[in-house]
Amino acid sequence: MAAVALFTMPLYALQLPTNTPSSSVPHLDVHHIDTLNIHDPAVLADTQSKKYFVYDSFHYGDPNEKLASPNKRAGVEGYWSEDLVNWHGPELVYEIEADSWAQSQHAPWAPEVSFYNGKYYLFLTFHDFSTVIDKKPNRPTMIKRASQILVSDSPLGPFKRFDNKPHTPAGEMTLDGTLWVEDGQPWMIYCQEWIQTGDGLIKAIRLKPDLSASIGEPITLINAGDVDWTAKRTKFEGLNTRAVVTDGPWPYRSKTGQLMLLWSSWNADKSKAYTTSLAFSDNGKLTGKWTHREKTLIAGDRGHGNIFTTFDGQLMMSLHRYFKQPHTRLQIFEIKDLGNDLEVIKQAYGHK
Repeated sequence: MAAVALFTMPLYALQLPTNTPSSSVPHLDVHHIDTLNIHDPAVLADTQSKKYFVYDSFHYGDPNEKLASPNKRAGVEGYWSEDLVNWHGPELVYEIEADSWAQSQHAPWAPEVSFYNGKYYLFLTFHDFSTVIDKKPNRPTMIKRASQILVSDSPLGPFKRFDNKPHTPAGEMTLDGTLWVEDGQPWMIYCQEWIQTGDGLIKAIRLKPDLSASIGEPITLINAGDVDWTAKRTKFEGLNTRAVVTDGPWPYRSKTGQLMLLWSSWNADKSKAYTTSLAFSDNGKLTGKWTHREKTLIAGDRGHGNIFTTFDGQLMMSLHRYFKQPHTRLQIFEIKDLGNDLEVIKQAYGHK
């Protein structure tokens, strides 16, 4: 994200990979991007190591996983690349703690890492299916799902929690936290589940300077029910119910200072499936009035990605295509900053 990329520190030699939370031998296999099965990607262009990183959920016990976990807990695995084509890994960068409030057998969602003030911060969505926070007719059971931030000195971890509790407000069913820094104040932008609200929301909450905890109450940026292109209903237990999804918010500051928010949902036109578009703040701040792109940015079952700049200056957008596993693949597109909008130029990397 643009604001975070402004923070720099002296270059250091990246240690690959040592002192990981698993006792397994590092997996230094090389994977072509066409084969990389990554859901909810967020590519980190790490200015310190001059390498690219991307993270994925680690599902302990899944026969498709390439890693072992002697502790028998789920977590996060990381891949790294010098050219966005050939990816090394995976390496286990985080395992859910044995005493975590979240259930350690359920892999966390949407792992993404930001470099900020000399540290690497891992944003995760955790689950506790054993804790029911509410039930409503014609809607899935609301379990404890929340967003939390962890910290490390390395993009390959090991990542450690600040405390054994979420960063998002108690009682909210949340997901997909991401970092944004505005006027020196760090924020976490995140989604509140449609399961709880009917209309999915995108919110933001202030963070302490070291990102160790949130401050005060959140503000609401977007109500997906107000957006023309989003699907408004789904079938649950044979009944038609209100369900407007919000996924993967990613803020971006354009070359003219326009604050944009990349985010995804299901399209009302079912032929377009999972879709990604942009919202725009009228005053360049999180607190502004948010309006939406008249035509969606990219569709065709593509979404939940991020925006980054390559080391040679090309603006990129990563997404996953094919929502349904095991077919999900990482795709990377060249995009152009128009000042008041973004334009998708072409797909640069990843299976079509």
